Amino acid sequence: MFKILQQGLTAVEKWICSVGLLVSTLLVFAQVINRYWLHYEVMWIGDMALYVFVITYILAIALAASQKGHIAVEMLPDRLFRDKPRGKLSYTLFMDIVTLFAIVVFLHPVYGFFRLSLRYPEYGTLIRWFNTGWLVQVMFFTMVLSAVHMAYHVSKDIFELRKQAWLRSQEGGSK
Repeated sequence: MFKILQQGLTAVEKWICSVGLLVSTLLVFAQVINRYWLHYEVMWIGDMALYVFVITYILAIALAASQKGHIAVEMLPDRLFRDKPRGKLSYTLFMDIVTLFAIVVFLHPVYGFFRLSLRYPEYGTLIRWFNTGWLVQVMFFTMVLSAVHMAYHVSKDIFELRKQAWLRSQEGGSK
C-alpha cells in the first residue's frame, strides 16, 4: 500500500515539475520574443514565469526526496562500509531517520506560515490576481511530501535490514 502511494506521488510530482518547467520556459521564450523582436514588453509574463519556476523547483525538492536524491556525501559510507553491506544499510537508515526528523522539526514553523498564508493573502504587484502566498503553501506541501517519502525510505531500510538478518540466520542454520 505504502509503495503504491509512493509511486503515485512520485508520478504526480514528475508530471507537475515537467509541466511547470515547460510552462516557465515557454513564458520566458514569449517574453524574449515580445521584448527583443516585437519591441513590446508584457510586464506580467516575466513575473508569471518566475512564479511558475519557483513553484516548480520547490516541488522538485519533494521529487528528489522520493528518489533519495537529497544531497549527501557518499564517499564516507563507501569507504567505511566497503565490505559491510549491513553497516552501510544501517548508516543509510540512520541518515534517513535524521533527515525525516529534521523535516518534522521544521514542519511545525512552516505550518504556522502556511496557516498565515491562508488567512492573509498577498497579491503580486504586476499580476494582481496571483496570490504570492501560494509559494508558502507549496513549500508546506513539499515538506509534507518529503516527510512521506522519507518515511517510506525508512520503512524500506528497516525491511532490508530485517531481510539481511533473516538471510544470515538461514545461512547459519544450514551449516
